Amino acid sequence: MSPMQLYVWSPALNAPSIDPKCIIIQAYLRLLKVDFTVVHANDPQYSPTGELPLLKDGSTWIAGVDRIISHLAKRGLDGNRDLSPEEKAEYLAYSALVQEKLYDCLLFTWYADMTNFIKNIRPTYAKILPFPSRYLVPIQLKKSAKARLAKYNVEIKDDDKGAPQNEVEEMKELQRSGWHYMYRLVRETYGILDSQLDDKQFMFGDRPTTLDCIVFGQLALHIYPNLSHRRLQHILTTEYPRLAQYCDRIKNLYFSSEQPQSEISEDVPSMWRTLWNNPKAFLSNIKDDVTSYMGNQEEDGEKKEKSQAQLEFERKRIWSIAGGVTFLLAYIIYNGIVSVEFGEEEEEEYEYVDDDDVAGADYDYEDDILEEEL
Repeated sequence: MSPMQLYVWSPALNAPSIDPKCIIIQAYLRLLKVDFTVVHANDPQYSPTGELPLLKDGSTWIAGVDRIISHLAKRGLDGNRDLSPEEKAEYLAYSALVQEKLYDCLLFTWYADMTNFIKNIRPTYAKILPFPSRYLVPIQLKKSAKARLAKYNVEIKDDDKGAPQNEVEEMKELQRSGWHYMYRLVRETYGILDSQLDDKQFMFGDRPTTLDCIVFGQLALHIYPNLSHRRLQHILTTEYPRLAQYCDRIKNLYFSSEQPQSEISEDVPSMWRTLWNNPKAFLSNIKDDVTSYMGNQEEDGEKKEKSQAQLEFERKRIWSIAGGVTFLLAYIIYNGIVSVEFGEEEEEEYEYVDDDDVAGADYDYEDDILEEEL
């Protein structure tokens, strides 16, 4: 049987991937000793659900952490097979805690701190993303982070400019700027995990389980990136040394060597492939979505009422598809795949700029676009 194929975001910031979910599944497949190759896709549009990681198992495609874990379990590949019923219940609770709280703290550090965003996060994405995504995706991610973090009702008024070791002296400033709440949240979560780990090698004993992959996937992007402002790294390494050693232990266990890479599969179920292979059907689906959203579909002579949730979902789907088509057209025009001529004017020569040249440039974006703070 051919090996499975895993589509992920590339390694970055001294971590196995710039995305915690991709780190989780890579660690999980190594835990299960699955034969697989890696594709550094760096584009969620390769996935039919618009998210990475994406796993190809034979002719089956599965996207997202939970769906991949569930799919593998149905095949008898379960990282929790040796856990007791009580431990499995604890796994669910810890997993939910980690994937919400630790991820939210990461978003605060990456996107609410403008220095980290401008000097570290945005340039890193610019290096691994193709044109024109390298200019657009970082801003989209920042807006998504702002929307996700709105539930905390915390206003970050300034960057965390202080020295991590001087937190006690700077407490008033941290409270004023809003960072105190986030650091309290991360310490609470670190403390819970540290208590569960105790003196064990892994979360549930001497053998790693699914939870270890999930915890490491989130903590790896707290501890390994050397950001301009890296208080999370300082808190983790100085106040929770057991967790820091635990991260190094898992990294050495599962990421000491590179996983074999492979080329993108010809049957990857991306939105682009659907548009290219069957544009009529693709555009017909867009028409159906627009018609449905506008409420023009009728059933038995009467308009079919939709809930607010359905309307919101369809609205987001329409804008997602429209944005994807716009990016595709921009890419086609930029690379000269389609040329457009106007009138009878003489031809002009245009200098072609290679993507590599753009990637190596200094990304000095318009500051007024990015002034919006979380």
